Amino acid sequence: MHLVDVRGLELRAPLEPWPERLDARWKPGDLPAFLELARDFAARSKALEFFAAEREFYAQVEQRFSSSVPRERGLVWLDSFYGAKPRMRCTALIGLLCGGMNFGVGVKLAGAPEELAPVLGCWEFDAQGQPVFGAAHGPLFLHEVAHSYANPLVERHFERLRAAGERIHASCAEVMRRQGYANARTVLCETLVRASVVRCRAALEGEAAGAQQAQAERKEHFVWVPALADLLATYESARERWSDLDAYLPSIAEHLDAYAAKLAELEAKRPKLVSSTPLNGAVDVDPALSVLVLTFDRPMRDQSWSIVGRPEDQPKITGKLRYDGSRKQLTVPVQLEPGKTYRFALNSERFQGFVSADGVPLAPLEFRFTVRAN
Repeated sequence: MHLVDVRGLELRAPLEPWPERLDARWKPGDLPAFLELARDFAARSKALEFFAAEREFYAQVEQRFSSSVPRERGLVWLDSFYGAKPRMRCTALIGLLCGGMNFGVGVKLAGAPEELAPVLGCWEFDAQGQPVFGAAHGPLFLHEVAHSYANPLVERHFERLRAAGERIHASCAEVMRRQGYANARTVLCETLVRASVVRCRAALEGEAAGAQQAQAERKEHFVWVPALADLLATYESARERWSDLDAYLPSIAEHLDAYAAKLAELEAKRPKLVSSTPLNGAVDVDPALSVLVLTFDRPMRDQSWSIVGRPEDQPKITGKLRYDGSRKQLTVPVQLEPGKTYRFALNSERFQGFVSADGVPLAPLEFRFTVRAN
């Protein structure tokens, strides 16, 4: 995005001042060597000849995408919802080798309009090798473009949002990290983006589409997003009070503060696994071990548990599961296979059989151990 084209791989503009959207991990001193290597690679790989030979295929892909994924109405809606980006230009890029990964790419050079280039992955292909663009690509396009609006907003207000963001992230840190959201800042950006996509689909496609998107966000473990989307509906209905979403940020911050406070209350009531046999993560488990023992910090609901995962990744259960008299310790009779690694979860977002006597579920917990080979 910051280079002219593949022919010369020259910078479009000097790096002074540093372009707004150029990742800070790039350092000015690193770029000359990188660009020299990139030019060498382009020459050795005959990149220009390759792209020229594939031009017809690219044109077919672009036509397929354009006829399958509506974009213009969503761009207009986002511009109105967040606050206009003057002279902004947007061109979708098809990531033929990205699989299911998508990226909110863009460039902002001094004195020039912002250019957005959301990269949309391809994970389904027909018999002719052409990518298939389905119903998921429309919301993904909105999602990646919305990052160009939401991320700067989160950055401007991050100190106000930080405490709630850190508490929300901590409540589901592992599942967020698996999706690439390693800290409060990224989770806050995702939160605002996802809530706005729910509202966009509701506005352009009807409330049923908005509800469908809200449910999709829940499945991605962003369970707090639908309530924020409901709050944003209030903003939409009274735009005479707020010029843009930046002006409404105090209300969003208060809403997230309230949600984070409820999380703290819930966390205090949530049961916790305090010990296990074998230990979670053990790598030298005795193959003769015949029972798994899970010990919780409080009484659990009897005859209720959820051991979740692929059957082939779980130990073979050979008898009845039983809690002891205190209902804090669960014994699981098993037969272990030497040399095998077992992976499963205690509870999931959908299955929550491990629940305290007071009715509060155990937070989903991944469990893994490896049995010693004979």
